Amino acid sequence: GEGSAEQCCPAKQGRELGAMPKKRVFFDECLGREELGALFGSKAHIYTAMDLGVTGKEDTRVITKALEKKCLIVTVNKDFVDFYKDHPLRKGSFFYGLIFLGASKIRSRAEQLKKALSEIAWADTRDHDDLITVYADGTSRHERLCHPECAEEFEKERQGARR
Repeated sequence: GEGSAEQCCPAKQGRELGAMPKKRVFFDECLGREELGALFGSKAHIYTAMDLGVTGKEDTRVITKALEKKCLIVTVNKDFVDFYKDHPLRKGSFFYGLIFLGASKIRSRAEQLKKALSEIAWADTRDHDDLITVYADGTSRHERLCHPECAEEFEKERQGARR
């Protein structure tokens, strides 16, 4: 059966303080590490499809590989989002989040990524599976995918923050 949030979201497991996980990020094939990697800071581990040996592979395999490395995924591939949401490993595995940058003529990918990163406190991403979409006009949408109870909590926090 599916684990509860307490069992699989690291946030719910009461990690000891000070054990801040290193940022691990996977850029899908259409994104340049040089251009965007710097936005994550010098200590981040940035992986590309080539690094993980999954260039030209189907999206599900690429996602599996990124999961094994405990990476937040950054993509500009719309199909990738659906594969991520419907991935066979969803039952039982923890996913580390995905940032989808929509095609935009008015915003650079770096601007879009900055916007997405402003949406997530980094400690948060590692604790929950968040899907952040940044649209062409620079607006964004933030969904929490890990568990219904995490999503509910998240919505309550956001409602509270808006008041």
